[in-house]
Amino acid sequence: MSLRVKLHLIITVLMFALVATMVALFIGDTRRSVHEEIGASGGITRQLLERLIWVGSRNRADEIAIYLRDLGRVRANNILLYDAQGKELYRSPPSTYKAGRNAPDWFADLVQPYPERRTIELGGEGRLVIEAEASRAVLDGWDDMLLLLGVAGLAFALANGLVYVLVGRAVSPFERIVGALRELERGALHTRLPALRGREAAAMGAAFNRMAEALEGGLEVRRQAAESEARLEAQRELSRELHARIEEERRTLARELHDELGQQVTAIRSIALAMAHRAAADAGLRSAAQALTETSNTLYDNMHAMIPRLRPLALDTLGLVDALADLVEDWRLRAPQITFGFTADALAAEPDDTVRVGVYRIVQESLSNAVRHARPTRIDVVIDVQGDVLEARVADDGVGMPPQGPDGSRHGIRSMHERAALVGGDLAIEAKADGGSVVRVRVPLEAAPRSHA
Repeated sequence: MSLRVKLHLIITVLMFALVATMVALFIGDTRRSVHEEIGASGGITRQLLERLIWVGSRNRADEIAIYLRDLGRVRANNILLYDAQGKELYRSPPSTYKAGRNAPDWFADLVQPYPERRTIELGGEGRLVIEAEASRAVLDGWDDMLLLLGVAGLAFALANGLVYVLVGRAVSPFERIVGALRELERGALHTRLPALRGREAAAMGAAFNRMAEALEGGLEVRRQAAESEARLEAQRELSRELHARIEEERRTLARELHDELGQQVTAIRSIALAMAHRAAADAGLRSAAQALTETSNTLYDNMHAMIPRLRPLALDTLGLVDALADLVEDWRLRAPQITFGFTADALAAEPDDTVRVGVYRIVQESLSNAVRHARPTRIDVVIDVQGDVLEARVADDGVGMPPQGPDGSRHGIRSMHERAALVGGDLAIEAKADGGSVVRVRVPLEAAPRSHA
């Protein structure tokens, strides 16, 4: 049911209640008027007849009957005359006022008084009976009430139509607001309301327009954010693919260096050693053979130092934890002036290659930065497994390092952040309270993205 119909029904009920109250008041007034009319008429008639009997007490009942016939009807009374034997000598003629019509019985029962009957004895000559007869007064009241109802009905119809029009005009702004809300519900966020009549409707319309603008702006922001997120995710996916391809190429190159080039360098070194033994008498040839041997040794050492940076082959053969232990041991040999510590929780299952390489490279870069820039005396590497999250920490007691790192390590720190993001983790570089810094990376094991290589 619409607001307009509800308001119209409420006003209609109130108008009906007003008309009903008016009718009830009118019936009460009519009842009092009829009572007063009957009382006054009955009193006058009784006094008139009593004085007639007193003045003409010598007259007989038939003489009184002649007088009553000449008197005629006395308004709201029926007069009956009986002789000493009870025979009716006279009865008032019926009223000619509005003859042939009577008020409805229910209305007469509401307004007419209880029937009154008075008897005057004629001293043995008979008796005179006076009965109240209010039908004409009741009929006057009924006619007046019909007139009142007619006027009230006409006024009610006119007022009802006027109220319907005025209520419709008053609620039309709210109907426009409801319609605009429905348009908004269907997704038409561009919907706006014009200036509406009335203070409340105008305030609601302005609030609706502000809300629609906020929703439209928020939707545009969310759309742009979704597009940005999609582009970022595409870039991340591309980065994962590139890193996977790069790691695959590094793995292939490291294996070729280790297997093919390593064998060839070993063969060169063996040939040079053989040449040196056979050229014992030729000092020049022996010197060249020794130089070739030293060069092949240097090439071999540099090649083996290069292989872990291309691809730590220990990851493929030993697993993440053992590969990190091997990395720490390598640094222990390369920097004997620094004390290295390594502790690690056992992994329930080996993570995928993306996670292994990412964590390894971050730890590798952290160790390199600490050794080169922090001037530490101790570096600790800790691997914690907490449920499905792996946390790697590299802490040193050096001079400390700001989050962005020194100029020479900015690229390395940015690379560590990118690697952590690629495996769905996060990386933080924090200053320790007792001096030095700690690099902390947390990587999900179960939800880590898989390599597409």
